[in-house]
Amino acid sequence: MQPVNFSSRSSAANQVDEEVLAIQQSLLQSPYNLPEEKDFFAENIEVRRVPKGEFLIRQGQRLFCSYHLFKGCVREYYNKDGEEKTIGFHTAGDSLFDGGDKLNQEASSVNWETVSECIVSVFTHEVEKEMYRRFPRLESLCRMETEKQYSSYKKSLHQFLDSSPEERYENLIETKPELFQLVPLYHIASYLGVTPESLSRIRRRMKVS
Repeated sequence: MQPVNFSSRSSAANQVDEEVLAIQQSLLQSPYNLPEEKDFFAENIEVRRVPKGEFLIRQGQRLFCSYHLFKGCVREYYNKDGEEKTIGFHTAGDSLFDGGDKLNQEASSVNWETVSECIVSVFTHEVEKEMYRRFPRLESLCRMETEKQYSSYKKSLHQFLDSSPEERYENLIETKPELFQLVPLYHIASYLGVTPESLSRIRRRMKVS
């Protein structure tokens, strides 16, 4: 599956998207990158506005890109026996990638669906390989960041599995309060592992207490 061709221009007036342009410019102003690295980013990394309800990847399709989310929310879920199982939400500042799919060229085991309008940067695997070839120091930095994110993910997963639905709900409020403005409650219920009715009872109990 090739990246979805989202427009970076206003469909109403066919004008350049100023918010997207501002993000593109910010990528080129990082004090941590050398001028030649910034030139490479300018030529190869695209920033896109993605409408609500689009898929960055579908379960069963091959993954050709990694994404970084600057605005909005992406739901990660899989389908099993006709039922959607939500396993995570990605919000501004998060990166979306799957090392196993990329390295082994396997079909994706999950869906990445935008549950609100999003702005993302798109980083193809071909561009990634070329970047590492030209700038070896960036490969080391990216590997360190990937290991950091994976360690954080494992910690969060253990905490999630060891907690009750009420504790999971409280943690979600503390760590990602913006979700409750972006995501329907039935998706949040699926992520917490409860029915929408049970989530409503949890919310009522917490308001009372």
